[in-house]
Amino acid sequence: MDMITDAVRKMEEVIHGSGCQDSNIRIRRSPDADVCRYERGVPLVFEYGGVNVDCVTNYPLEATTRVNFMFGAQLDTPEKRTAACGIMNAIGRFLCLCRSGRACRPEDHAPCMTQLGEHLAGRKVFVVGQAPALLGLAGVAYVDMPGEADILLVPGDGLFREEAVRVVDAWRDDVPILLVGPSTAGCASFLGIDHWCPYSR
Repeated sequence: MDMITDAVRKMEEVIHGSGCQDSNIRIRRSPDADVCRYERGVPLVFEYGGVNVDCVTNYPLEATTRVNFMFGAQLDTPEKRTAACGIMNAIGRFLCLCRSGRACRPEDHAPCMTQLGEHLAGRKVFVVGQAPALLGLAGVAYVDMPGEADILLVPGDGLFREEAVRVVDAWRDDVPILLVGPSTAGCASFLGIDHWCPYSR
């Protein structure tokens, strides 16, 4: 089972019987939104129960749907995985299960990168997905193969893009994962995976 599907199943268990699964969630583009330094693509906002959360993707969509559309569904396209991550972010924030919801301000980018570099210093790192900023951290030893890494850094793109998903699923039982940025907050929360987004709002 891929990591997104696993996280959705965990979320379904958490909210079962609460009524959360029957409520609508609105997905819309938000071109003027602040964007995490580690994410690239189109900013989306997911609106649920008075909570607004971010998700940045190269596979944008706009829709009004229900949370339970994901339950038992094949999350087999980047668009579906984007929707699933954004919905998990919204539910996680609504239920106070995760702190991250919105991207930090641009002035927070530099200290965030410095602190992440310090956090990873001395470890071999493999970046999953397209996130050029994650390849420029000072003091970090990058490797070319996930099997050589001490840790996998996974931004949102690493959960959306098909080839990146295959890498994460192939190695997630063998190499520790650090999910990065607001787009991955809900997935990290429901799976209990380490998450890096110290300045998110």
